[in-house]
Amino acid sequence: MSCTFRYNILRYVQPYSSFVPQLSKSMLRVLIQVSVHYVETKKSCSEVLSLAKSKLTNAGHEVPENFCELFTIVFLIMQIFLRYPKGVVKVHELRQCLLVDLRFSEECVEDICKVILHHREILSKNYSNTKLDRVKMLNVKWRINISLTLNTIQDKTTVVLHFKLPSGRFRTLELPLSTFQRLRYSITLLLNELQCLQSRSVLK
Repeated sequence: MSCTFRYNILRYVQPYSSFVPQLSKSMLRVLIQVSVHYVETKKSCSEVLSLAKSKLTNAGHEVPENFCELFTIVFLIMQIFLRYPKGVVKVHELRQCLLVDLRFSEECVEDICKVILHHREILSKNYSNTKLDRVKMLNVKWRINISLTLNTIQDKTTVVLHFKLPSGRFRTLELPLSTFQRLRYSITLLLNELQCLQSRSVLK
């Protein structure tokens, strides 16, 4: 197995593994469908999540409290797998990651493997064509909101991000301070990895 594949699964997906037991086979299939739809189209994540919730509701399922985390699990698995050239990640190695590291049930593993292995070529092509065409931002501004209560200030502090899109529209995202700190940390790691890649002679 490409050691980096398992490393990326452990790093990015395993933190969500506590939510895996909530996945039923029927719910997983809906999440696989919308993940494929997200890969194949230029729709924003919020549009795809709305579609997934509609599909679940129409199929008679309740939308779980941790729905976004469940979608993230399925999409990240697909995204990480598609980043690798065909043949690098073997079938039994993919199954091992899903069964042992993420603790998916056998029937859920079969469904995931069936989609990403049998439809790999078209998914890889669409992923390459659309990943750079997602909604881009022209500008981002941020501010800190502090609510003065009897509780500590840190517990009530949030960071508000304002994104300006090419369409002229704005989107606003409000994050708890702890989440914003994790975001900063993730961006720092990403920039560090980019620097490491750029320093390699093969890329010069």
